[in-house]
Amino acid sequence: MLKKLGPRKLPLALNSPGGETDAAMALGHMIRASGLDTMVGKTEFSECAPDTKACGPGDLRFGVANPVGAVCSSACTMVLAGGVRRLADSRAFVGIHRIMLPTAKKIHGKKTIVLVPIPKWYERKVDSYFTEMKAGSWIVSAMQKTPDDSIRYLMTYKLLDLNLITETGHGDTRTSIDICKTTPPAGNCRTVRQ
Repeated sequence: MLKKLGPRKLPLALNSPGGETDAAMALGHMIRASGLDTMVGKTEFSECAPDTKACGPGDLRFGVANPVGAVCSSACTMVLAGGVRRLADSRAFVGIHRIMLPTAKKIHGKKTIVLVPIPKWYERKVDSYFTEMKAGSWIVSAMQKTPDDSIRYLMTYKLLDLNLITETGHGDTRTSIDICKTTPPAGNCRTVRQ
C-alpha cells in the first residue's frame, strides 16, 4: 500500500480493537518513515465499499473518515503513535490496558498458548518505542495499571497530556474536499474526473 501511495501523504484512519504489539510497533515505524498522519476514524464509503462486487472495476472509492464510535485500543495505540501528526475527536474511543504476551505452555501434557504479563525488558522496549515516536514517556506505566481483561478509555485531555495525539478534531480536517482548495493544495489532495 505504501509503495502504491508513492510520494502522496494520505492520512490513515484507524478503527481497531488492537492486536499484536510487535506488529503494531512495526506498522508505527513504517508510518513514521513514510511521513504519514494518523487519526481515529471509521471510513464510511459514500457509494460502495471496495470489497463490494457491485462497485465494478477500479480502486477509487469516495468516503469520509467518521470519528463517531471509532475505536483505537490496545496495540492500535502503538500504530496511532506512529503518525507524524495524530488526531482524535472526542466522539472516538482510544483505550489502553496492560500488555500481555502469548506464550506456549504445557497444560495437562498439551501445548497451549496462554497470555502472560510482559517482562521488564519488554516493558522497556515498548516504552522506548513510545519515546521514539515522541509520545509520553509514561504511557506504558498507564497501560500497566489497567487490567488486561478491561480497557481504560482516555479522555481527550489525557490523550493530549500523554502526547498520544498531537491535536483534536474531526477527520474531515484531513479528508474533506476543502483540503484541495488551499494554495498549494494539501499533500493528500486528489483530483478526479467524474
